Amino acid sequence: MSDFEDRFGDALEAVPEEHVDRSRFVPGVGPLDADVVLVGEAPGENEVAEGEPFVGQAGRELDRVLADLGVDRSSVYVTNLVKVRPPENRTPYVAEIDAWRPVLDAELERISPTVVVPLGTTATRAVLDTDEGVTDLHGRQFERDGWTVVPAFHPAATFYDETKRDEFEADILAAFEAAGLV
Repeated sequence: MSDFEDRFGDALEAVPEEHVDRSRFVPGVGPLDADVVLVGEAPGENEVAEGEPFVGQAGRELDRVLADLGVDRSSVYVTNLVKVRPPENRTPYVAEIDAWRPVLDAELERISPTVVVPLGTTATRAVLDTDEGVTDLHGRQFERDGWTVVPAFHPAATFYDETKRDEFEADILAAFEAAGLV
């Protein structure tokens, strides 16, 4: 946690102790001047093992799409709503998302991206403060807290529904076009 703590320690201190587990903690990674921030819901097992978001199968799909666009992943900031893997890899509870929200807010404030890309329904609902899911909102642009938000399908959706692959690619393209990067 050390480098992340140096950058976002004040926000981390705001997270209630019952929501902090250093053994399952995964910080956001990437440049602090990134034009695009990708936001997932929470780390999985591979992410905890490697200490970085989106390094498992979904991360490989994300990397493939970024590479196809000519985007170097190291130029993008990648994080999650919740920085601690929920038990049994379940979807984070609202209380967990709320507890970690000050950290995401601090990341976004510090980075000040052009575009924020929530990946999947959980992230989309939290970032846009809506009850609508990503299926209804993906690929469209919204203004929220001074940032352009372009929701995208979660890369894992492409594993369960092959038809989502083209939509996921189009969503990521729309986000990078909105940032003026492709």
